[in-house]
Amino acid sequence: MTSILITGANRGIGLELAKAAVDKGWLVHVSVRTQAQAEELSSLLPDVQTMVFDVTDREAIAKAAAGLTAPIDVVINNAGVIGPDKQSPLNMDFEGFAQTLAI
Repeated sequence: MTSILITGANRGIGLELAKAAVDKGWLVHVSVRTQAQAEELSSLLPDVQTMVFDVTDREAIAKAAAGLTAPIDVVINNAGVIGPDKQSPLNMDFEGFAQTLAI
């Protein structure tokens, strides 16, 4: 059976990808940033394995990975944020933009 991990799966594209993977009969692992999001997602998709971590927190990622009991075949790094407010060439929030790219 194919095993997949989808980050940022609580809404939008990530949620739809998770639904499609469940429909295919795959073992689906998803990540979200908060416990509240995890609970909401679990009520929508009870057959998925939900993990709570921020994709920029390496320690949290390592902890989540250590809890896996089987290898992951496919990873879709879907997590994202909307970039900073200042994005013009002459007035750029470079730190905010770097965070957007990191996520």
